[in-house]
Amino acid sequence: MLVELRTRRRAVALAYRRYVEADYAWNSSTQSAMSWFPDARQGHVAVIGNPGSKVRRLYRQRERAMLQLETARLKLNVAKSRLLKRNRQASIGPLLIGLSLSGNH
Repeated sequence: MLVELRTRRRAVALAYRRYVEADYAWNSSTQSAMSWFPDARQGHVAVIGNPGSKVRRLYRQRERAMLQLETARLKLNVAKSRLLKRNRQASIGPLLIGLSLSGNH
């Protein structure tokens, strides 16, 4: 089970790196796009781009990376809870129920 935890932790680390890279690429792209419209910086303008644009593609990649990170974190938490449950059961051991062997109830 510890192997599974290590695998899940590596998956979370990889998903996090992918998210950070995608977030950086998207933020860089939006900053570049905003440089074309200096007056838009005054307000709260969200730039996700037109369908098929580079900004939109980067936004979708970032969104997908965010979902993969959340999924990896959830899977790690499930693996941790399974290990904890298994360890608890192993520490309790078998329960012995007193049985009357003499037949007198």
